[in-house]
Amino acid sequence: DYLCSVDNTDEEKLAAAELSTAHYRTATGMTDKMAALSCLSSMDGVAAAARDEALSQFYEDANGDALILNKWFSLQASSHLEDVLDRVKKLTDHPDFTLNNPNRCRSLLGVFAAGNPAAFHTPDGYAFLADQLEKIDPINPQNSSRMANNLIQWRRYDSERGAAMKSQLERLVKMDGISKDMYEVVSRGLKE
Repeated sequence: DYLCSVDNTDEEKLAAAELSTAHYRTATGMTDKMAALSCLSSMDGVAAAARDEALSQFYEDANGDALILNKWFSLQASSHLEDVLDRVKKLTDHPDFTLNNPNRCRSLLGVFAAGNPAAFHTPDGYAFLADQLEKIDPINPQNSSRMANNLIQWRRYDSERGAAMKSQLERLVKMDGISKDMYEVVSRGLKE
């Protein structure tokens, strides 16, 4: 990860992509593959092709294995790319993604909200999570309430972020048919 963080010029980006790609291709275990993919998943510009190729290869190699596909979704949700929110939104339409599978749901949405603070902590990130929570709550109240916890710490953030988080909580608490589980978390988060 350290060696791949030097990417100020196109030459440095290409060198980082080559190093990560070589590590990925020679990896003999999942830990090494994930380390290489973690670096590659955040590469952009001239290194984007290497990122896309490695992620595509990882997906193909998964051959439908649920645990490996969860890792594939998680890697992309934790990416440091500027457009990661758009990528996560697009992944919610992927044929292998479903809100009905709690682990798959957490691997994409949970990792984005809890594991990618730079991308999540924006008004658009909060609205996206709230949109997803509205869909998840009727299916799996425990999952929706767990992910709603990412919004209840709004007082810890600056006024702009705090207000944006609070507005999503206010929206969710008024949701028709809100589950008891999510209502408990959201209403607790709104207590002054």
